[in-house]
Amino acid sequence: MEGHWLGAVAVNTVVSAAAVLATVVAAMLIWGTDISRSLLLALAAPVGVLVPVLFDPVSRTLWTAIDALMRPPSPSDFD
Repeated sequence: MEGHWLGAVAVNTVVSAAAVLATVVAAMLIWGTDISRSLLLALAAPVGVLVPVLFDPVSRTLWTAIDALMRPPSPSDFD
């Protein structure tokens, strides 16, 4: 179905943004607000690149489950 995976992309984007934000907040809690921008970037950039790639299969599965809950399959879907 056209556009089906758009929801999975949205779930992946929200989780990835939350992971980057959590990384920045954790770094600021550990080192304080005087942490350098380069250290924040060095910590947050790998999270911003790896989390979307590694979470993609999970987000697709999660979105399929959400879609199945919102629109349960009918017997005619299996013909």
